Amino acid sequence: MLDFANLDETTVTVYRTRVAHPAATAAELTALLGLTPAELDHADRALTSLRLLSPAPNDGWVAVSPETASDLLLAEAEQELLAQRAAVAGTRATLTALTAEYLDARSRRAGSGGLERVEGEARLRAVLDELGRSCRSSVDAMVPVGSDRPLLPEIPLGLALLERGVVIRTLFQQVGSGHRATVSYARTISTAGAQVKSMSLLPACLLVYDGKTAVLPLEPGPAGADAVVISDQAVLQVLVTLFERHWEQAGDFGAAEPDPVAGPSDLERAVLRLMAAGKKDEVIARQLGISARSISRIVASLMERLQAAGRFQAGVRAASLGWLA
Repeated sequence: MLDFANLDETTVTVYRTRVAHPAATAAELTALLGLTPAELDHADRALTSLRLLSPAPNDGWVAVSPETASDLLLAEAEQELLAQRAAVAGTRATLTALTAEYLDARSRRAGSGGLERVEGEARLRAVLDELGRSCRSSVDAMVPVGSDRPLLPEIPLGLALLERGVVIRTLFQQVGSGHRATVSYARTISTAGAQVKSMSLLPACLLVYDGKTAVLPLEPGPAGADAVVISDQAVLQVLVTLFERHWEQAGDFGAAEPDPVAGPSDLERAVLRLMAAGKKDEVIARQLGISARSISRIVASLMERLQAAGRFQAGVRAASLGWLA
């Protein structure tokens, strides 16, 4: 049937009149309907675009049934769709033909030692995207928090992995429970089925795909722009064991933070020891592998809990309380 919602009243009136008076000329139609030639021409153009009018031998127009017009339009659309599908199939075939060359070149790029250095955030993201899309069974992530852009698969890719049945386990540093980006990420992927835990201190930022490929950043903090991709099985075994041991010891993400008047967490204790050794925030951040901003927040919290006016006084009071033991 004719879809009147897509046609104005004048156009519908012209269509009905042409159906009822197939031999009427343009002059007769304008007189009959009280339209100007321009209004009639506008309606005829709209009807022609919908294939509701077709040219007549006498330079006029013949009204076509809505069913016939629909068949004509769908036939054109189907031809365009077939052409698009053929183009897509051709492109896919061309790109697929390069897969063997790509994999061979990629293996050469990694070198005989099973290590490949990736420089720059754009290239690193591309590598992570590639590893995620080729992942089949598991992704294990260890993420010391302290950056607005942790080294993690993007949320859409992470959700796609979960939909494919890939098991995702993500281990955050406990300080991340107050980090908005981290909390949002953890909530999103855990709701979708990922396993999320946390602990107070993590040794490194780490991603392991299918137990076969690992990614380690080369810069301090989890968002280092340079990284190394590891496929050497001996090194991988060490990294997998490292992750498993910390995963077993970790607790649920978002668990209550330590009581402010209680002793320090493992991370806070490590910060205190480095403070007592006279290290600056930047040096502490580099040694612990988290951002200087996070270290500054931890130091400020410790000084407030210790009621210390300076770093030296904080160290003395921490020592007297046995916090450095």
